[in-house]
Amino acid sequence: MSSSRPPRSLRKRQPAKLADDIDFDLETLLKEHEKDGEVKRANRDAKKMKTANNEEDDKYADAFKGYDIPFDTLPALCIERVFAMLDSPQDLFNLAFSSKFLMSLVTPETVIRSAVFNNLRKRDKGNRKTMSNIIGYINNRSIHIPSAHRMLRLLNAKSCERGDRCWGMNLNTGKAMSLHCSSTSRPFGLALCDKCVKFGTTKVPYSHFSRFQQGVAFHQWNLLMDPQRDPNTDEMKGPLLEVLKLEQIENTYANNDDKKSALEGIVQKALANAGKYCAVHYEETAAAYNEMYENAEKEADDHVAAALEEDQQKYRERREERIAKRMTRIRTIYASLEEILDDCPLKDLALDCTWLENDERCVKFSCHIVEQKLNNIISAPASASERSINNAATDIKQIFNTLNDKNFFQFSYIESSNNRFKKGIYEYCTNETTSLEIMCSSMAGDVHFMQALDDDKPVKALVRALNRMRGALPRIFALSVLSSNNQDAAADDADNRVNDFRKLAEVVWNKKAPHQYGSEIMSFNTIKETFNSSNIEFQTMKENAMEYLRDDQTRRFLLRDVGVAGRENFSRQDAINQVFQPKTHTVW
Repeated sequence: MSSSRPPRSLRKRQPAKLADDIDFDLETLLKEHEKDGEVKRANRDAKKMKTANNEEDDKYADAFKGYDIPFDTLPALCIERVFAMLDSPQDLFNLAFSSKFLMSLVTPETVIRSAVFNNLRKRDKGNRKTMSNIIGYINNRSIHIPSAHRMLRLLNAKSCERGDRCWGMNLNTGKAMSLHCSSTSRPFGLALCDKCVKFGTTKVPYSHFSRFQQGVAFHQWNLLMDPQRDPNTDEMKGPLLEVLKLEQIENTYANNDDKKSALEGIVQKALANAGKYCAVHYEETAAAYNEMYENAEKEADDHVAAALEEDQQKYRERREERIAKRMTRIRTIYASLEEILDDCPLKDLALDCTWLENDERCVKFSCHIVEQKLNNIISAPASASERSINNAATDIKQIFNTLNDKNFFQFSYIESSNNRFKKGIYEYCTNETTSLEIMCSSMAGDVHFMQALDDDKPVKALVRALNRMRGALPRIFALSVLSSNNQDAAADDADNRVNDFRKLAEVVWNKKAPHQYGSEIMSFNTIKETFNSSNIEFQTMKENAMEYLRDDQTRRFLLRDVGVAGRENFSRQDAINQVFQPKTHTVW
């Protein structure tokens, strides 16, 4: 027990030992400590203050340090300016009702602007809709004009204002029914719950004379309510007229003009007896409220439009900068492709493209297979590596070298064919399309296309590419069944209309092969079956059309001088030519 160490609290504190050669000065130590304290206090105060954004703010950052002024001791004009800057009715309510002096400085214009400008950037128009609903009743001159304080209470109302008279009041808590959180309607200029609207109002028929009359407050087109009196302020609120008076007018007079005259008299009497404004003052005040609201709405809309325009301008600038960077990188990639494909005979065909200056895509290659091979590189040019560019360029070069080695675009492999369909393909490929249009096909250059070329089946590869060229197969069919070398100047007019009959042949093909551009391409067997059935139907239609054109009645119809009734720019020859444009029906 005696050998154990004493506890820390009982140990004797040893005096500090100072070196003999140190000249210890207490005053210097205190001054250094005070300097450290000043630095720490300055850093603490700097954290409390807002950081200055520019040199001008930095100049006056410490101007009012430690100088506090009570808000309600400011001049009234300054406080009104502060109120005007508040864009939240809730903030204005909390601030204004904190003292009687601040309450006296609240104006109707301040309340209206706070509602209209609330949450403009977030497109939250709840308070604006509520104010619009109140102003609508005021414009109709149908309610007692609310004061600035009452309008502020209406905007911030959370529960029914009828209190003990509320139809939805909870007897246990003694609280009136809460308003719906999304409700922006103030029926009759009152903050009413749904049950008070349902059970505390009078429903009149839609044929009631006062539904569209000035001075009558309606809700949901056919609900009326009596005026209310605020028990705290003794201020009249809600509708100007009692439902009883309106019903008495409805029952007394039969003529609408008499009803309107009686209504005007009751409105004047209501303003004189119960209102705080005379008729002239009421009209001036209502007009002033409406002007305040319209001015605030115009200013708010202009502010939103200017903010949107500014955002759009910034977006356009960022987009143009982004496109410029992408374009620079893509042109570098294009130069690399040109260098790799320099010795390719079909280089111009492979690299044919359209530069899109104002599009984030920047470039669109004409050949579908090239667009497909470079899709990942063009979509993210900044992250494209040299290796990926070289691999894509090598694949493209191999495809077009194969096309050149096989003499694919010379079409010599079908030039001397006796097959009518192949003759049509040869005529179409040599006279009516180009190699670029063929390579624009989504099937040109794919795996099956290249496999057919490797197996020395160029016709199969060509037909695969033509499958995805819109209008190619119908035109080939038309060229196959009707040759252009049969024209004879001495022949009948019906025999020389080759182009018209070819259009008719295209209609027949499209009728027989309606799903030729679907996900599945047409096989050789399908093409053969479609060709045979279309040819039979076309020959029948051709004979009928020629017989129709040679008929004497048709020729006499063309020689008549009477115009086609009701059809401008439509000749008799146009009417005859309708035989080459039959409507597509299930049965011809």
